[in-house]
Formats: sequence, C-alpha cells, structure tokens
Amino acid sequence: MNFQGKAVLVYLEEDNIARAYFRVQPLMTQDGPVGPVVADYPDDGFLRIVPDKNEQHTFKERMRTLIGLCLVDLRIFPMDASKIRTNKNYAPARGENNQFIVYSDAVRALPDDLLFQVVGENDVKNAVTPFVYIRNGANIQGPFRREDGQSAGETAQLPPDSCEIHSVQVNGQELLFYWPKKEEPAAQEKPAEEKAFEAAPAAPVAAAEAPEGEEAPAAQQNAFEQIQSLNEQLSENANRLHVPSVAAPVDFMPEQPSRPLTGTKLYQTPQRQNAPRRAHNPLMEAVENQRYAARYETRYEAPGATISQNAELKEVHNPADALKRALQGMSHSPEAQRQAADVILNESGMRVMLSKALAHETNDLTLAAMHSQLQELEAERLMTLMQLDDAKKNLSAAHEEALGKLNMAEQKKVDQLHIAQQTAQNALDQLNKAIEPIEKKRQEMAQRLEEMQGILENHSHFVCPPVGQDAVKAQLIERVEKAMQAAGFAIEEGDAQSMLTAFALCLEEEGMEFRAESCDDAWLGLKAFAAALGTQAVEFKPEEEAVVVPGGSAPIFVQTSNTQHALITNTHLGILGSADEYSDEWLVPYASIPLYAAPDTLPQPLPCFPPVCKESILREMLVESELSGETKAMIASLRKAMADLNKPLPLRSVGLMSRFIAATQNDLKGGVAEAIDRACCLYVAPHILDFGLDLEAVKPQLAAMPRTLKALKA
Repeated sequence: MNFQGKAVLVYLEEDNIARAYFRVQPLMTQDGPVGPVVADYPDDGFLRIVPDKNEQHTFKERMRTLIGLCLVDLRIFPMDASKIRTNKNYAPARGENNQFIVYSDAVRALPDDLLFQVVGENDVKNAVTPFVYIRNGANIQGPFRREDGQSAGETAQLPPDSCEIHSVQVNGQELLFYWPKKEEPAAQEKPAEEKAFEAAPAAPVAAAEAPEGEEAPAAQQNAFEQIQSLNEQLSENANRLHVPSVAAPVDFMPEQPSRPLTGTKLYQTPQRQNAPRRAHNPLMEAVENQRYAARYETRYEAPGATISQNAELKEVHNPADALKRALQGMSHSPEAQRQAADVILNESGMRVMLSKALAHETNDLTLAAMHSQLQELEAERLMTLMQLDDAKKNLSAAHEEALGKLNMAEQKKVDQLHIAQQTAQNALDQLNKAIEPIEKKRQEMAQRLEEMQGILENHSHFVCPPVGQDAVKAQLIERVEKAMQAAGFAIEEGDAQSMLTAFALCLEEEGMEFRAESCDDAWLGLKAFAAALGTQAVEFKPEEEAVVVPGGSAPIFVQTSNTQHALITNTHLGILGSADEYSDEWLVPYASIPLYAAPDTLPQPLPCFPPVCKESILREMLVESELSGETKAMIASLRKAMADLNKPLPLRSVGLMSRFIAATQNDLKGGVAEAIDRACCLYVAPHILDFGLDLEAVKPQLAAMPRTLKALKA
C-alpha cells in the first residue's frame, strides 16, 4: 500500500532481534483502516524502523519513548522521497520477517489534536489518546480531557454513522477512533500593497488604452492610494523589501532527468549565477571617451584665459571626473559595481550625503506621497494623544468610583471581623473558666511529683522506668551489635539476635545471666545490653528491695534483687568455666549468655539510644514456628544424656530451649542447626558447668555444636 503524502496511525512495539530493535504495524490512515496487512506485508504485517542519517546516535532513545500508538507522517516530505522502502536484509529463514522498512525521521509522537478515541463514560481514564469523545448510546460528543473528563474547548456532537469514525484492532482489542479530516488551507490572497506594487509597471499601458476625451473620475485619495496610483515606476530609493520577488528565477543549469530520492534530504549549495553580458557603448559615450583619450595623450590643452608667457602649466586631475569614468568602465561587470558601491558607502560621511540628496529631490513623486502620508500619520498621532488624555480623565474618575466602592466593602469586612473577634473572645473566656479545675489539678500533680523526686534522690532503691517506644527487629539487632562492640566484646552475626531472643523469653520467666572471664566484664556486658535498649541496669544490696515508680514501659535490669515486677529482669553474673555444684532445690533454670572480649578492640563510650518498650521486644523477637521431628529428636537425645548423668535438664529449661529454637530457626544464617547450637550454648552448657558433669559422656550429642563446645572449653 502506498502511504506517500499521508499520515498513518501505527502501533510500535519493541523487537527482540539483535540487529534491529523496533518495528511498527500500520493500523489506519485518515481514510480508514489499511485493510488486511497480510496482503501488503506477507509475513507478519509489520514494518521495520531503521535509523535515519541524522538520528544515528539518538535512534534507540527516541524510539523507546514512542512505544505504543504513534504516527508515520509522510505529509511533510516530497512526493519522491522514499521513506518506505524494501528491506535489503529480508530473510524469513534467518528470522527477518519484515519485507519493508521505514526511516525513523518519519515516525513521531501522536499529536494531541489529530486523533480522538471514542470511549464510554466509564472508560475515559483508560483511553490511549489525551483527548477523547464520549459515547452514550448514539450520542457522541467531545472533545474531553482524559485526565479529568472535562471539556477541552467547544464541544461538538458527531453522528454515529460518520465516515470519520473508524474501528481498529489494537492488540486483539477493537477500539473506535475519530480522525477528523482537516481541509487544506486555501491560498491566501496577497495584501493590497503587494498587488499594487505588482500592478505598478502596467499602469502606463492602462492609461494609454483609455479612450481619448474621457477623464478619470475625481476622487479623494489618501497618501497610500496616491503611491499606488502613480503612473510611473517607483524610484530605486523606495522601500520594497517586504514585497516578494515575482520574477521567475533564471535557471542556468541544463535540464537533467529526475532521479528517485534515497530517503535522506540532500542540501546543495547554490551556485553564483553568471550575469549576462550586454553592450554598453552608445555613440555619445564612445565620442566622449575618444575626446578624453586625445586630450590625455596631448597632456595639455590650450587655456581659455590670457596668461603670462612665463606662467608654469601643470596637469590637474579632477577626482570626480576620474570617479565618473571609472564607474562608466564598470558598466559591464555587476560584481565591480557592487564593490564600488561598498567602497563609496564605507567612506566617512557618504551615507549622510546620499540620504540628503535623496530627501531633497523635488521631482520624485514617491517622496512627495510619502511626505503626505507622514503628515496624515502626524495628524492621527495628535488625535490619538487627545483621545489618550480623555481616557486618562475617564480612568481617574473610574478609579475614584471603584475606590469608593472598595472602601465600603472593606469597611463591611472590618465590621464582620470585629464581630467575629468578639465572639472568639467570649469563647476564649468560657474555655479559661473550664480550664481552671484542670490547671488546679495539674499544680497538685506537679507538687506531688516534686515530692516524689525528693524521695528518689534520698533513696537509691527507687527506680523510674522510662516510657519506651516501638522498634523493629532489625533496629534492635543493630543497637545490640553497636553497644557490644563499643564495650569491647567480640560479636558475630546472630549473637545479637540470640541475646534479644533469650532476653524476650526471660521477661516472661525468672531472669537471665551474663558470663565472662571476670565478674567485672560480665557487669560491663550487662550495662552495654541495657544501653542498647535505652534503659538502665541497677545494682542493689542484698537487703534492699527495688521500688518501681509507675508510669514507664521500658524494661529494667536489676542485679541480686528478689523484687517481682512486670518490667524488672533479674540478672546474674557468672564466670566462664565455673565448676561449682549446687543443689537442685536452689538452682533456677535461666539463659546464660557467654561474652568474649575482642583482643584487638579498645573499649569506647557506650552509645545512647531511645528506650524501647517491653511489648515491642516481645512482639518482634518471639515469632515462633513449629519444630520439626528431627529437632524434637535432638532435644530428646540431650535430655536422655543429662538423665544418664543423674542431672536431668529441668522442664522449664527444656521449654525455654524449644521456644528459642522455634523463634530463631527461620532467621539465623545457619538455619535450624545454628538455632539448636545456640540454644544448647544458652541452656545446656551452664547446666553442665554448674554441676561439673562429665563432658565426655555428652560429647557425641554436642559434636556439631561449635558454640556450645567453646562455652564448655572442650
């Protein structure tokens, strides 16, 4: 199908072939759908887009911005420009199924006012064109904007059987489009000034053909009409730059047969046209030249006046005469004339002299008509100034009237504001009266708070828990890692989560323990862990009891205190490798967290973090999943090994260990194996150390647990 001189609606999609990236499918022209594309493009009905010469570097970027509906506009190219050509690489056997190509400079984005989709009222926002026509039964109106459904200018109604409404298949979906046919603009009529200038040379002929004895009707003419009605050609000093040339261009090139264009615009530098030579030696000019030459050869001419015999004669050269003859000699060369004109105009003061000579030429009818027109313009200017003065007076009166009305409106607004201010003041007085009891109660509470602060200063066993905030698991783990590293402890991936999970379990039980090489290191580890949670670690004497002031929600670490409170976590400090034996009645099952000092790290001040509430720690760390059968079998094997040594694991320890594995097996890097190892390190290793059990008897069960063996120093 020949699309030359037409605009074609196409669908552009990205191709997977490496050597060419984009192809388009012709959908519709202004006269309707293109019909079965299989007949025109036998393989798959597509055109391959190839980069134009001027778009070698921007082809891919620009084409990716046009994916979807766009336009192949061939109206802006000459009729012999082959923008759609046969694909030289067409080879279906090698995967190139596009028999034709189109150059990329013919593909552009879809203009807003060219095509309108016809949609229902509920499908406006899903339209593929920025402006749409809305269809409600047989009523079709538009255009409307796609973004908000508002009208875009003056709306019009279309007949449902309009030949400009087309149905097109796009990606297997049938869409309606309204493509109005835009009429070609008629050739504009030339202005009256240009017509007059073109008709000026023919005026003498028209006057000569008028019948004798008849006079033209007398009519008043303005200056412009006088200029147009002159019966002679305008002089060279008239301004005719705005009139386009009507003379046919002279073609000095031999006529050549036309060749088909290759699809790329070619621009040829225009060549200078040779001016035709003409004879310019009339008889009088030849006689004058000969007389001048004869006088120049005799060098001297007899003087016309009587002079003395001894007077010295000299040759006198007249520059004006030399210039005149030089200009006469240039009559055969337009280029020499142009150069002479440039030299004369570049002389100092020459432009002013030429302007004065032209202005004082009294026989030029054009200048006389221009002076008359200038006089009329001056009269119009004076009249305009008078009208401007009247308008200023009217404007001043209108301004005063508008200012008076504005003052009345502003005064009315001020009165309304005074009324609103009085109403607001009354409401404020009522609120102050209602606040008085609350203010009195606030003062009483402040006094009680001051008294309580005094008690806290005098008694160290009072504890004020801060109000905690919510924090996610990742924030809690990051805080613990930073605090432990600042304190000088070695911490690996997973250690912080293990500490937080054990702490979350002990919030619902008895307590927890920090073990280190010395009790002082264990106390430092406790303070670092408390700092990570934004809370405090308090040490009491054995005879003291912690008193928790209500109001806060962050946990508190209390050492060696038997006080039971929802926020208090009783902690114990131990030494790694302890072999003391305890009775079953005294021993309480709890998690024992081992701490190891980093040999290449110096302790730093502990960081400060905002406090975390207890509910947030429980919610983030105790997300438990079901244990597998293998995990349960491993726990049972450990319990049997402890029972064989006559020191069975307490059931509470077994329960805490199972919950620890269920809460960490899905998050630790080593999975359930690492979770079992860390659980045994927290709950089984302290049981073996505290009771001094035989390590060799349980080594088979602990063979794949490096952290537990490290805590047992095995």
